[in-house]
Amino acid sequence: MTKIKVSILGSGSKGNSTLVQTQDTNLLIDCGFSAKETIRRLELLGINPTQIHGIFLTHEHKDHVLGVENFANKFNIPVFGHALTLSEYEKCGLTKKLELYDIMTQDFYFRELTISPFEVSHDSKHCNGYSIYCQGEKFSLATDLGYVNENILNHLIDSATVVIESNHDIQMLNNNPNYPQVLKNRIAGNKGHLSNEECAKTVGHLVKNGTKKIILAHLSEQNNNPNLAQDTTNKVLSSIGANNNLDMQIFVAPQNFVLKT
Repeated sequence: MTKIKVSILGSGSKGNSTLVQTQDTNLLIDCGFSAKETIRRLELLGINPTQIHGIFLTHEHKDHVLGVENFANKFNIPVFGHALTLSEYEKCGLTKKLELYDIMTQDFYFRELTISPFEVSHDSKHCNGYSIYCQGEKFSLATDLGYVNENILNHLIDSATVVIESNHDIQMLNNNPNYPQVLKNRIAGNKGHLSNEECAKTVGHLVKNGTKKIILAHLSEQNNNPNLAQDTTNKVLSSIGANNNLDMQIFVAPQNFVLKT
């Protein structure tokens, strides 16, 4: 029986939030929807907002922190993030009444969990991924990153479940007439977002090392689609002899509704 349960409240440029549940703890990674919408989506998952024990921020961009202030204040929830993230967050004019905790990138204990933050490359002041350990089981999340280096891969490996960005198809991005070249360069750059192809390569490494559940996240609505993202990953998995639904499960996190896995 799995010890860490993961659900996605929504993922994409319009808002991001991930619910992580264990027997004794419920936490959110990011709170990028309004407080009202966050409450609504949690209730669809059978969670009362008063049951959330902490909010962990990846970075300060609006689609990850929009609802933090109102939601955390309303339900007296502590907020955790890297010092640079919290500093930038406060510069946006948000209240300092929140119970903020600087977690840097060192492992620490939260209730019965071990939380292991790790740095990823993104055009924010700082951006964290997270690995969470509970009774020998590991879950990891890495979204909003331009590339996967050895340090990031080492944090993701051996996770039972991984949420990983599969943001864009390179050809769709390059051919998008609505995006100026500077924006295309930003998305495809080392501090931008992970492409389907790079995501798929990483997933191949993870599955080889025992990961059983993959959730593709933060898909672009203009430069990607769920079938394309999943097909790109499936091709890599087929090439290493992995069988979807037998050796592992692949999910695609939606933007506009919750995903319960």
